[in-house]
Amino acid sequence: MEYRILIADDVEMNRILIIDILSRKLENAVFVEATNGKEVMDTVASQDIDLIVLDLIMPVMDGFQVLKSMKSNEETADIPIIVSSAITEISSIELTLKAGAMDYFTKPLSPNDMEIILPLKAKNALLFYEQQKTIAALNREITEELKNAHDFQSIMLPKSRDFENMDLFIKYQPSLGIGGDCFDCFEHEGKMWFIIADVTGHGIAAGMASSMVKILFRWAASQEGMTPGKVLESINHRIFEIFDFDSMSNYLVFTAFVGAIDDGNLQYANAGQPYPMIYHQASNEVEIIEDGGLACGMLDGIRFDDKGRQLLPGDSIFLYTDGLFSSGQKKDFVNWKLVHEYVADHRHQIGEDPDAFMEGLFWYFHFIHKGEDKNHEHDFTDDVAMMLLKVRPKE
Repeated sequence: MEYRILIADDVEMNRILIIDILSRKLENAVFVEATNGKEVMDTVASQDIDLIVLDLIMPVMDGFQVLKSMKSNEETADIPIIVSSAITEISSIELTLKAGAMDYFTKPLSPNDMEIILPLKAKNALLFYEQQKTIAALNREITEELKNAHDFQSIMLPKSRDFENMDLFIKYQPSLGIGGDCFDCFEHEGKMWFIIADVTGHGIAAGMASSMVKILFRWAASQEGMTPGKVLESINHRIFEIFDFDSMSNYLVFTAFVGAIDDGNLQYANAGQPYPMIYHQASNEVEIIEDGGLACGMLDGIRFDDKGRQLLPGDSIFLYTDGLFSSGQKKDFVNWKLVHEYVADHRHQIGEDPDAFMEGLFWYFHFIHKGEDKNHEHDFTDDVAMMLLKVRPKE
């Protein structure tokens, strides 16, 4: 690998000396020269530079100005700079290091400086920059992969907001660009089937698992004679058929709520999801569906009970994952009650503007999480998914 090193000093003899020292100790080094700070900035703008040996006292633009300018520019901030100067005061050394210089040496150079110290400083700086560039490239690759995974997961979200007898409203916020929360909604043989699920974990692995859950849900719900409970049983069993858990360090565990609406009759089964809520428009009341169940993926052969409710035109069912109210601390798992309180206080908004209702609920908990974080650096630490299905009033 070829290294491009810029030697900046207004004294030609100093440049010749430094180039001679480094060329004898460094392999594959190409040297570029500059006599003032402006030439340094012009060279960095036009060439790829791997290391700068920078004199502090130069005409036109001194070394301090170069340091300040380069470290304030995102494109040049990571280029390592070793300062060379005849100034030996500790305050000057401290100032340059605080400004972003990687290292410092004083002139004139001693025999040890020329033979050992300066070449080692240069080698360390080049190695550091090479590692930084490798890390940056990996970060760009990971970022691109996350973006592709996010885009793929986004196209799998239900898009239709206008089904035959229902309106769908959704809000999704993955904590890492892609997450383990998922929801789906589709019509099959006169029934509106829907699911909201939360796979344990975050990131790409959880996103892959949630995509599989959605596929299994659609397949199971499309089979003849299925109920929500049977759909959950089918998904749970298929997971144990697909995965060899004996060779895995982690199990695929997820909570889920599955429902089917047929002419106002809601049938549902719950596998450990936080309690959904029904808004009854006629009575202007909120009902909590306090039916639980074991999470999927824990044991094969789990049975899930089917329960039922009646939905009238204008009624809505609201579902959400625990990332909305929980930061992962055991003490705040009961904070789903805050969700109920918010829904009860803003129930009129569900009927009038469901999108505004979910947006308001999202930001309400956003600021709760912000307040619990003493450094105010984070809001949601888990994926957040919300889904609201509203029975369309008959015309």
